[in-house]
Amino acid sequence: MSLATSKTMSSTNRCSFAGREVPVVIARSPRARRLTLRADAVRGVVRVALPMRARLGDAEKFLAAHHGWIAERVAKWPVAMPFASGATIPFDGTSLSIDWSFAHPRGVRREGDRLVIGGPEATVPGRTLRWLRAAALADLAPATHAIAAQIDTQVTGIVVRDPAGRWGSCSSSGAIGYSWRLILAPPAVRQSVVAHEVAHLVYPNHGRDFWRLATDLTDGDLKAARAWLAAKGAALHWVGRAA
Repeated sequence: MSLATSKTMSSTNRCSFAGREVPVVIARSPRARRLTLRADAVRGVVRVALPMRARLGDAEKFLAAHHGWIAERVAKWPVAMPFASGATIPFDGTSLSIDWSFAHPRGVRREGDRLVIGGPEATVPGRTLRWLRAAALADLAPATHAIAAQIDTQVTGIVVRDPAGRWGSCSSSGAIGYSWRLILAPPAVRQSVVAHEVAHLVYPNHGRDFWRLATDLTDGDLKAARAWLAAKGAALHWVGRAA
């Protein structure tokens, strides 16, 4: 394993693990007291934290010594599901197949278990993403207002983004943000995330009262929904990814 040298605080290389070419990010950190390693299944990146005075060669030896450990984890990473004609993607707990044809009417529309797309094929990824984001907001916004109304609480704004580290967020101003990728998950999972964030409007912490309220606001099993995201959430981040 050979890593390119860099004079910057970080460098990115590509290495082979379990038959996959994986970005390896080596970053110097003033907080690092020793070399640490993380195989990030959500972002599809192997990260090495390097103490400020350590040499790049130390990182190379460290990676080589842990090659088997990394390969075991990379082998379990999800596979990319690009937005392309003929692809099948998860949606609302089921699946949609992307049915593109230049002969289809221009635009994107759902017909049963198909997402029918016309126009230039090169625009399929971008238009599929925009349709999914719009579908997520159309689902999550009314669900949020409905649950907030149960406890007579106001929501000042709702947005969908694509964060890698969380499924939802709640600001002190009463605005709630969600990952658009929740529309790919089963309805009960989405509902649990909505209940979680609405509960934060009342309790901006994870104390006992918060969990009691979040559980009360959840129609299904809150623990089961959290377990689903822990087990399958990483795969949702590979939907729409080319590699």
